[in-house]
Amino acid sequence: MNYKKSAVFILFNALILTNISLAQETMMNDFSYLYLEKLVAVAKENYPRAKAFNNRINIAKSNISAQTLSWLEPFSFSYYFRENNNAIDIVNPALLTGYQFGVSFNPGSLFRKPFAVKTAKEELKITKLEQQEYELQLETEVKTRYLQYLQNLNNLRLQSKVTIDAESMYKNIKSRYEKGEVPLADYNNVSVSLNAAYQAKIAAEAALITSKVSLEQLLVKKLEEIK
Repeated sequence: MNYKKSAVFILFNALILTNISLAQETMMNDFSYLYLEKLVAVAKENYPRAKAFNNRINIAKSNISAQTLSWLEPFSFSYYFRENNNAIDIVNPALLTGYQFGVSFNPGSLFRKPFAVKTAKEELKITKLEQQEYELQLETEVKTRYLQYLQNLNNLRLQSKVTIDAESMYKNIKSRYEKGEVPLADYNNVSVSLNAAYQAKIAAEAALITSKVSLEQLLVKKLEEIK
């Protein structure tokens, strides 16, 4: 009976200490709006698809310039040089010699030109709107992955403390068990608890690494490189 009271008392004290330790932890200690905005800016600058939108906008702008400068396309210019050799050509008589110029005009092409310019401008507007939409999606994804990273970071810290407490408890119970102060059942329980704490810590480490890699995928940089 005394064995059980002693073991329960130890477990109860360890549980209280663990809960106090966990209660003092908060993710907000690591959260930074300034750093988060910097991550978003880095993602917009480096992520391939975000960079591709800048290229598409440049292409659309170039298309507007090309359409604007092509107003002379409906007009075609030609010239012909006729040599004066003082001979009379009965078949193709010509009164003029030397360079002769001609201009032809396609009214249909001229009338279509304003619509082509307007279409090019609308395509630029659409591309910019698509870029804005994607940047909003990218910003949301960066923020989500950043918060997930912070959550896993703090979870690992908590789990590390739980593991330390479990190790301390295990050493205490083992020592008392070897002295005959606690029964085998209590020693087995703390052994199982310690193994569970180790497994939980490994899982927390894996979750942290996974969330870090996931965030860095959008940044195309290591977090350590972004200050």
